[in-house]
Amino acid sequence: MVWTSCAPDPLPWFQLREPLLHLLNTPWLLLPALAVLSLGIAAVLRIGLIRASLITTTLVLLVSGLYSPLATKLLTAWLTAQLPPSDLTRSAPTKQAPVVVLVGRGEQIAAGTTAVASLIVRDQPIAAVYVSGDNPSTARALIRQGVPSQLVSGDSCARTTWENATITAAWIRQQHLLKPQADAQLPPVVLITDPWQLPRAAQAFSHQGLMVHPIGVAPPLTSQQLNRLALRETAATILYWLQARM
Repeated sequence: MVWTSCAPDPLPWFQLREPLLHLLNTPWLLLPALAVLSLGIAAVLRIGLIRASLITTTLVLLVSGLYSPLATKLLTAWLTAQLPPSDLTRSAPTKQAPVVVLVGRGEQIAAGTTAVASLIVRDQPIAAVYVSGDNPSTARALIRQGVPSQLVSGDSCARTTWENATITAAWIRQQHLLKPQADAQLPPVVLITDPWQLPRAAQAFSHQGLMVHPIGVAPPLTSQQLNRLALRETAATILYWLQARM
């Protein structure tokens, strides 16, 4: 197993992102804050108390709906619709063995993605398994599940999905250049992650010039965990659209 660790280099905007995500995922904090903000704006605009109260109540009720099971289903369906078709089915067949890629998403999701990755390794020839932006324990779990250690590499450097894609693509290109007999085309990528992140991750890896075959793995999660994933990935997908990454 080859693993790359990086010295901490905190991104300035991370200091803003994490509190905002925490606020989004904590309705008992978000809804009162939203009510106070709405009433404050109404006071600045000199809107009458009754009308301001009606507007605030309506706004809070609408936003509170984001935390319902129905909202989780609707957001999940919307995210699934953003998933691009597999590059491997649209392009000419390649003789190169693929690189199986997992990205850091926490222990629960890693339990599912490592199980699927180990099955793929047993069923077909693969060039490598790369774990991006995760703890080495995920790589060790792959080895315990039967993946040969010489096939496993990874890093704990990537902190975002975009960095997962850029760092993995750089690693694949480096490995490709080390093989003089390799074809000009880079090996395809079998990208395994949870279904909520998968559309955004597949787009990010495609932006790096990689042929991507996305596979979604949904481990058993509570309704609250499902809602958090749906909200988080919806916000991230909208951000990627604004950044022209999707």
